[in-house]
Amino acid sequence: MLSHSLVITVYNASKDVALCLQSLEYSLDFNTVEVVIVDDASEIETQKVLDHFLEKFPQVKLIRHTENKGYLYSVNEGILQTTKSIITLLNSDTYIPCHFTSRILDCFAKDDKIGVASPVLTHGNPFSVPLSKHTKQVYDEMTLPILIGYINEKAKNIIPYYPDIAFPDGACFSIRRNCLDKIGLFNEEYSPGYFEELDFCMRAVKAGFRTVFMENLYVYHKSHASFGKKKTAEHMKQNKARFYANWGEEYKKYAHNYPKKQHKKRVFCCFYSLWYYLYIESLLKISRIIPVGSVRRKIRALYQ
Repeated sequence: MLSHSLVITVYNASKDVALCLQSLEYSLDFNTVEVVIVDDASEIETQKVLDHFLEKFPQVKLIRHTENKGYLYSVNEGILQTTKSIITLLNSDTYIPCHFTSRILDCFAKDDKIGVASPVLTHGNPFSVPLSKHTKQVYDEMTLPILIGYINEKAKNIIPYYPDIAFPDGACFSIRRNCLDKIGLFNEEYSPGYFEELDFCMRAVKAGFRTVFMENLYVYHKSHASFGKKKTAEHMKQNKARFYANWGEEYKKYAHNYPKKQHKKRVFCCFYSLWYYLYIESLLKISRIIPVGSVRRKIRALYQ
């Protein structure tokens, strides 16, 4: 029988961490789901949030660094502390819905060759679906659960096909243990982060595993909460070059068979109307030709 471990790496962003932990409290059974948190030398405010959470759930494992070691070191360390058959890596700026574990385990139960799976996200390329049309709304501990609950009601009606994809998103990244045992941990050359999940997926595919999309699981992802947008852009540029140097031709061939947006329209229209989907896609196309970089990035941050 499949079982579930959850690994969360934390670095500052105390408000986002508090929301993430709130969603765990609402959505998980801590007697069956193994939770490992790695605190990568966060500031005192974030440490207090974590300490308060552990007072309520002492069965959660907490690893605390005295100096910052980076995301990839932290996530690999967290993985090594897990014991279950399916391991989900979750960013600390996410908010998970109810049925989170059951939908992940249902996916992996469908095919023993599924090695990696990723859900629908509010922000994440290429299967992002905005949480709300009211993009200026500020989400907090009162409003976010309501919005997630509403969208999750729609998600549960989606019939999942678990299609193969070339770009699972690292914000919520589930791995079968025997895949991990076969190909190893994340490549720390990609430290502090970005493109490491693609490198992992290419190694998984090469070893004979599938990387798939969970269309019936919807996870809120704020994006850029720990690094900030400027540092994020720098890390992404550097690691994109590294990834294409390692996998360029192989990845292009694989991605050609599984186009990035092949399944987005079907899923998007389960949440919203076709007209809203066309509106969002038009905005994204327009953003690519806007000469002002700050405006272009703002549009893409809201809708991609």
